[in-house]
Amino acid sequence: MLLAGVPLIPELFLDYQQEEIRDKNALVTSGLMVTNPAIQAEFVKGGKTIDLPFYGDLTGDSEIDSDTVASTPTEIAGDLQVGVRNMRRKSWKSSDLAADLSGSDPAQAIARSTGRYWIRDMQVVTRNILNGLFGTGGPLATSHAVGGPTSQLSQSLMVDSIAKLGDAGDELTGAMMHSAVYYALMKLDLIVPASSTSQLDTRLSAESLEKGTYLGRPVFVDDRLPFETTGGGPGGGGATNLPIYHTFFFGPGAFAYATAPAKNPVETDRDKFLGIDFLINRTHYLVHPNGISWRGNSAAAAPSNAELATPANWVKVFDDDRNIRITQMRCYI
Repeated sequence: MLLAGVPLIPELFLDYQQEEIRDKNALVTSGLMVTNPAIQAEFVKGGKTIDLPFYGDLTGDSEIDSDTVASTPTEIAGDLQVGVRNMRRKSWKSSDLAADLSGSDPAQAIARSTGRYWIRDMQVVTRNILNGLFGTGGPLATSHAVGGPTSQLSQSLMVDSIAKLGDAGDELTGAMMHSAVYYALMKLDLIVPASSTSQLDTRLSAESLEKGTYLGRPVFVDDRLPFETTGGGPGGGGATNLPIYHTFFFGPGAFAYATAPAKNPVETDRDKFLGIDFLINRTHYLVHPNGISWRGNSAAAAPSNAELATPANWVKVFDDDRNIRITQMRCYI
C-alpha cells in the first residue's frame, strides 16, 4: 500500500493512530470518558447499538439477625442503557498529507495528523450529545442544569451547578468551560493558577494542567463548547444581546468510551493520470452518557450530529439523578 510514493502499512498506521487518540484526547485523559474490558468486548461485537447493563442501588431496611427466622432476600435490581455506535469515515488527498511525510516514519506522521482529526471529531460528537441531553425537553434539561438567559456568571451560580447533585456534588471533580468564562472567573479571583500544584485535584488526571482549578477541580478550556451567540442579559429592559455560555461540571466516567476497527479501516487509492493519492480512514467509536439511553432511529446506518443533538432521541434510565455525574450551567458574562 503506497501513499505519496512511500509504503503505508495499515496495521502499523492504526497502532500509531490509536496511540495518538488515546494519549492526546483530553476527553479521555481528563477522566470524563472511561472504558473497561466489558464495554470494549461488547462494542466489538458489532450492531448499530450496544447494551450496557447496570445495577440499581440496594434498598430496604436491614433485618434483625436470627437463628430461627430465615432472611428474606431482596432482588438486586438491574436494567439496560442503550448506547449508539458512531460509524464515521473521512478521506484526504495526498496533497494535504505530503507535508507530514518529512519524518523518518511516514505511517507515524500521517497517523499523528489523522489522529488529531478524529480527536476533534469525537469532541464534536460529544458536544452534540450534550446539546441533546440539555436541550429543551432533554433528559437532563431540568434535573442537572442551572441558569439561563438572565443568569449572570457568579460564584453562587457555579456552586448551584455543583449542588445539583446534592450530597454527591463532590463527585463532580472537573469542569469544562469556554475561555470567556474561564478568564471572567479569573478576573473574579475564582481560579487557582495551575502553578499552584498543591491545589491540583488528581482524582481525574495526574498530568500537569495547562489551566488552573476551580474549587480544587481541574478546568478544561474549549472554545468549541456550545454557546448561544445572543439572547443573554439581565432582562427587565436591560441588554439581551449577550452570548449565553454553557459550562459543564463532570465526574469520572460521566461518559463510557470504546473503539472498534471498521472492516476496512484504512485504504489508499491513486489517480495515476492526475498524480493524486488518496487516503480513506474509517473508525467506529462509542461515546455514551452513563445513565442515559439512546432511543432514536437514525436515518442512516449511524446517527448524524444533528440526530445526536435532538433531545427526543435520549431518555434517562438511572433512577437516582446523583449517579448521572454531569451538570450544566448557562449564563452570560
